[in-house]
Amino acid sequence: MATLPPRSSNFSHSYLVRPDIHFTSQHEDEAVVLVVRKHPLTQLSWIINGTILLLLLLVGNMIIPNFFNSNQVFAINIFGLFFIFSYIWINFLLWYFTVGVVTNERIIDLDFYNLIYKEFSATTIRQVSDITTKIGGFFGSVFNFGDVFVKTEGFAQNIEFDDIPRPSEVVKIINILMRDANPAGDEG
Repeated sequence: MATLPPRSSNFSHSYLVRPDIHFTSQHEDEAVVLVVRKHPLTQLSWIINGTILLLLLLVGNMIIPNFFNSNQVFAINIFGLFFIFSYIWINFLLWYFTVGVVTNERIIDLDFYNLIYKEFSATTIRQVSDITTKIGGFFGSVFNFGDVFVKTEGFAQNIEFDDIPRPSEVVKIINILMRDANPAGDEG
């Protein structure tokens, strides 16, 4: 059996190797090997938008008291803060719960597109036929993030991990698991 990398994690929880986590559909002897989610740098757009909206509300608080009474200003601030923090919270949840999980038996992709629509894809390690990684652009090259595409045999589900950190290492880990699942002479 080939050796997997040692247990590790990062501050953003976007690349966790052998984390001590469990999920509901996990089999009894199934161990989580890798958990990935989008690189934090890819989340800057909504973080910057939320910051700009908060700054606009602050600037607005210097102007709107001239046109509205204190009760109206209070209502505008409550609505504005509710809208801004809802926007930030929803985007954080979509980032946090859109996750890829690699176990010693399966590869699982859970994509949340909004709060009420999610897509769950899974395949066994034995069904994987090809793995491709794509790192593109200046930021992807400098900060080492990109996409991993897992193709399966026949009509089975194909899985994509978008904008994840260390895509080459993810491919390496999946290749190790494939080698262990398909010993020599057991092709297919």
